[in-house]
Amino acid sequence: MPLNQFCKDIIAPVSGVPLSAEKLEQFSALYDRVLEVNSVMNITSLTDMCDVALKHFADSLTLAPVISDIGGKSIIDIGCGGGFPGLPLKIALPDYSVTMLDSTEKKVRSVEQTAGLLGLSEMHFVAGRAEELAKKDSPMRERYDFAVSRAVARLNVLCELCLPFVRKGGYFLAMKGAGADEELKEARSAVFALGGKVERVIKQSPDCDEILSSVSAASEQELERLHDFCGAGRSIIAVRKVSTTGGKYPRAFAAITKKPL
Repeated sequence: MPLNQFCKDIIAPVSGVPLSAEKLEQFSALYDRVLEVNSVMNITSLTDMCDVALKHFADSLTLAPVISDIGGKSIIDIGCGGGFPGLPLKIALPDYSVTMLDSTEKKVRSVEQTAGLLGLSEMHFVAGRAEELAKKDSPMRERYDFAVSRAVARLNVLCELCLPFVRKGGYFLAMKGAGADEELKEARSAVFALGGKVERVIKQSPDCDEILSSVSAASEQELERLHDFCGAGRSIIAVRKVSTTGGKYPRAFAAITKKPL
C-alpha cells in the first residue's frame, strides 16, 4: 500500500487524527527525509515504511487529540532525537508553536532542516541539556503549555527533566509502554516534589478490527504490523502542573539518575 494511502486508511484512525491531502504529502516527505538522514546519521532503527508510519508517525500523533482537548499554544519536545513526536505533532497541530530540544547539536540541526523542507513554521530548535536549560531564571523555565517526551528514561527521571519547563496549569505528557503503571507508582513522589499531579492515564487501545473493516488493500505484513501496534499496550500519562517547581530542581543529571526523587 502506498504511504499516503496507508496514512489515510490506517494511521489517521489509529491515532484519531484526520489527515488532509496536504498533511498526507507532508508525512510522505517526512518519510523520505527519515531515510535520507538515516543513511548518514543513525536516528532510527526503523526504515520499513510500515514500521515508520506506525511506530513514529501514528505513535507521535496519539498525543494530538489529548493536546487538542486540553487546549494551549506551545509544545516543547524534550529529547526530540530524529524529530519525534514533535514533527508529526506540528503537522497535525499547525497552530501550535513547537520547540525541539535535544542535547545533540547535529540532531537538532537536522530536525531544523527537515522542518524547513516540510514548510513548517513557528518552530524553534534548541541544542542543550534539559537540566541546564530549565534551571531557575532560565527563559525556558515554566514557559510551555505542554512538555512531551518519548525518551527511554524512567518516568521518575523524566519528570525532573520535563516538569520544570511546564507553566502552572500546563501538562507534561509522558509516552509509555506496557510498564506505565509500574513506572507511575515509583514516580509519584517525583511528580509531587516537582509541582505536578497525575490527572489521568490514557490507555492507547485502538480497535484494530474496526480499522481493518474499511481497508481492502493492505498486505499481510501490513496487517500483522498493525495488529502488533494495536496490542502493544501504549499509554499517555498526563501530569498537570499545579504549582511552581522549586528552585533547586532540576538537579545535575548525575544526581537525577543516581537518586531519582
